[in-house]
Amino acid sequence: MSQSAHDDEPLLLHHFFERAAEKWPDKIALDIPPGRDRHERRLIQYSELGRLSDRVAAFLSRFVIEECVVAIMLPRSSEHLYISQLGILKAGAAYACIDPSFPDDQVKNIIEDSQPVAIITDRAGSVRAAQCWVDDHRVIDIEELFENEIEHASERLAPKWLTPGHLAYLIYTSGTTGRPKGVMIEHRSIVNLVGSDVEEFRLGPSDRIAQGSSPAYDSSVEEIWMALAVGATVVVMDDDAVRLGPDLVRWLRDERITVLTPPPTLLRTTGCSDPENELPDLALIYVGGEALPRDIADRWSRGTRLENGYGPTECTVTAVRGTIKAGEPITIGRPVRGLNAWLLDDSLDEVPIGEKGELCLGGIGLARGYRNSPGIDGSKIPRSSEVRPNLPYGRSRQLRS
Repeated sequence: MSQSAHDDEPLLLHHFFERAAEKWPDKIALDIPPGRDRHERRLIQYSELGRLSDRVAAFLSRFVIEECVVAIMLPRSSEHLYISQLGILKAGAAYACIDPSFPDDQVKNIIEDSQPVAIITDRAGSVRAAQCWVDDHRVIDIEELFENEIEHASERLAPKWLTPGHLAYLIYTSGTTGRPKGVMIEHRSIVNLVGSDVEEFRLGPSDRIAQGSSPAYDSSVEEIWMALAVGATVVVMDDDAVRLGPDLVRWLRDERITVLTPPPTLLRTTGCSDPENELPDLALIYVGGEALPRDIADRWSRGTRLENGYGPTECTVTAVRGTIKAGEPITIGRPVRGLNAWLLDDSLDEVPIGEKGELCLGGIGLARGYRNSPGIDGSKIPRSSEVRPNLPYGRSRQLRS
């Protein structure tokens, strides 16, 4: 289904948030529970998140006059990460998140390739930036910005030139060469995915969605926007809970999490034998990133919806997905709306039903390309647009349609 069929859907990613903030200003947008080096819970309402991100957007307006990139190097446990992402989008730029845990060489490579007009970080990151980057990069200490910027700086004008065809974010993947490659995702691509999530999962302001992925990985984008698009709460997972499976069940129960998007391996490490009774609030488990084993599927699909998704970063997080039920075949379902999928042989011809092939994807979710790299050749798109249901796992090739 094309985006034009969804007349009431936002054209730009941050418009999802603005619509939710107008409808539910007092709802909690961000919940950062206590954890290591964090003794107090941090709660941010939709209205506050909107106001703070407006201040970031207003400050960035002096740098952003056309399509460009602003880099972010902030920890996932900081509310400033989410404020910065939203502020950058409002300013008309695309963001590129750098995990502070990345080694210096990886950080340098991302900065050199993305060529940001500014880098938003914190005090610790500013010190590191001085050691890693050349002097002409604009390094913005987000804490200092909020301390020094006067209140009327929150006034901003939305950039009139910003369209759905402009970039929303860059995600850097290691690729086969080992050097990070920046995947360029446009607003229309991520809007299509978020809009499909809104339709498919029917989440709302009462939902509490766990955010456990690194901001440098595209899975974090869907985690965050599944919540912000519908007035739900982004609940930031403690790093210890993410790494240590047995602690996760207690954390999910204590935080009354309704939506979790883990890799299947994390579910196995919890050691939870009866999630239906141990996690009564959990309504949706949205797995991805690796094959879903039979025993995990059977155990975690009882009493909750288990959704199995697959998609390369180049196809905007999730390209195909399907609901898994205990005892039934494990598949990756059907393409997300606006995308097409084919099972092809080496000659790019469709394979007969029941035969193995290569999973090839095309449609609105396809990335613009790699930053500073040649685009993907889409000249050999198969003529048939038939979508096979219940696609098995396979390799992926991205083809422009």
